[in-house]
Amino acid sequence: MRKQLIFFIVLFVILISIFSYYFFKQPVIKIKKYNVLYLSSDSLNKRHLSLYGYEKKTTPFLEEFAKRSIVFEKMINPSGWTNENLVSLFTGLFSPVHGVNTRGKNINPKWKTALEILRDFGYHIPRLAGWQGDQNHSFLGFEEVSVTSPEEWLENYKKENSQQPFFLFYQFLNTHLPYNCMEDTSFLAKFFSDTMFINKEQEERIRKTIMSQSVIPKGSIEFKPEDAQIIKALYDCEVALLDSCFEKVIKKLEELGLLENTIIIIGADHGEEVLEHNFVGHASTSKHASLYDEIINVPFIISFPKELPQNLRIKTQCSGVDIMPTIFDLLQIPVKPFFQGKSLLPIIFGKEGDRIVYAESSREGYGAKDPKNITEFIRMIRTPEWKLIHYVYNEDPNKFELYNLKEDELEQNNLIDKEPTIAAKLKDDLFKWLVICKEIQPQEADESLYLSPYERWKRKRELKAKKIDWSKVPSPPKFLSIKDGDTLNYYSFEGKAIFEWTGNENVPYIIEYEAGKGAYYLNGTIKVSGNKKIYGPFNKNYWNNFLVNYNPIKIRVAIDKEPYQWSEWINLNIGKSE
Repeated sequence: MRKQLIFFIVLFVILISIFSYYFFKQPVIKIKKYNVLYLSSDSLNKRHLSLYGYEKKTTPFLEEFAKRSIVFEKMINPSGWTNENLVSLFTGLFSPVHGVNTRGKNINPKWKTALEILRDFGYHIPRLAGWQGDQNHSFLGFEEVSVTSPEEWLENYKKENSQQPFFLFYQFLNTHLPYNCMEDTSFLAKFFSDTMFINKEQEERIRKTIMSQSVIPKGSIEFKPEDAQIIKALYDCEVALLDSCFEKVIKKLEELGLLENTIIIIGADHGEEVLEHNFVGHASTSKHASLYDEIINVPFIISFPKELPQNLRIKTQCSGVDIMPTIFDLLQIPVKPFFQGKSLLPIIFGKEGDRIVYAESSREGYGAKDPKNITEFIRMIRTPEWKLIHYVYNEDPNKFELYNLKEDELEQNNLIDKEPTIAAKLKDDLFKWLVICKEIQPQEADESLYLSPYERWKRKRELKAKKIDWSKVPSPPKFLSIKDGDTLNYYSFEGKAIFEWTGNENVPYIIEYEAGKGAYYLNGTIKVSGNKKIYGPFNKNYWNNFLVNYNPIKIRVAIDKEPYQWSEWINLNIGKSE
């Protein structure tokens, strides 16, 4: 009897051990599960922040916040427009590697991205509703949620008493064209007044462009010298409004008791030209890319007093692809060898000097005329002293510019013909970097470090279950949520644009669209998983100020399987809502 008891006890222990190994095994790597709050701004020109020495008091909150933070003065982002940059910032990869150089493109799903690795460690990685549900963000590792503001998401997180850490990213649009403080017009009085207009002609010119248009193609209008004061004042009002938005989120974090255990990053997707080179905007708004410093040398702040210094200014040059490796380093997750960036901690603690940085941007960014065939690029290499820019444009594929950044901070004096030796060295380095990028292939991380055997087995089962019996999928699809000639207003679907069609939720589909006219014309395709695509919810200001510009719209849909069997075209309009 005793032998039988011992046998059953041993058997029980073995079974429990096996069960625990397969179902409850923790990751091999133990990490510091700090939260990460990453706040970004679209089109933020560092030269207009009092935090960086601007004469007008545009960022009082950030100046105070800097006392518990590290402020970087040479954070060089790797592209000149939003999504090409954001994919680089989220992955630690330059755009010649990830390939997201215009709308309708996504990173190869074979990559094991930084966000997916964080997800495997149990992180919440929400993609808040609204414009951030953009087509370029698939396969990065985000979880779609219906919440539209970071404050609301943080409140819900606290109410749920979640024990999971989070990586919460949010991008504010305030400093993107148009400059009209659409979210809070009271901020227009901060630095701007109608009395600043010198005549009706100037007022009409500014109101019809800077204050109302989100796209102003370069060459479509010539701004005059007397316009500078007003344009800069309008932009400064937007920066002040943005500063107050940052403050609200940080105060909410503190109010909820989450501040101490959260790494806070404040930055920008890219900068904004505010007449430094005689125009306003960036690649996607001006249809003319630029990699001057007003576009790529962006504000960057990191705050985590628990482990990092406070009230520190860093003048060492670094890149936006270094951000995710830095987060990994702070969380004690091994920095993956396929990251092209490196942790900033050696720079922060004075153990490393300036890094050579690179950037690439498609010529027209999000607004490219032919998104399936991008052939025109602008590329850059920047040392602490020199910057070389290469314009790979159809009309002149071998145009270069060279600037001495120590003597010519605003990049007004092109030295390409006066410094041939320096130019030749930088050209060689830039071309070598591009060759290296083109050779890099998608790489997986080692899942055994993050997932239990059961979780790996479950994922393989899920992949097998996704096999589709095409004979049972209706084709061509027919739209259910909209009909030809519809006008969608803000209240049609509670601030959302909902496209649903006959089909199967497990089937891949492709949407083809044409939208807008003139400068606002866009066309392309969007790949969708399942027979529904929801954009939004958007706030009313975004709906009325941005979406309505892209009328008329027509769309059709097909199963993403050649030969395509397309639905009928549906013609729509986006209506303004009071």
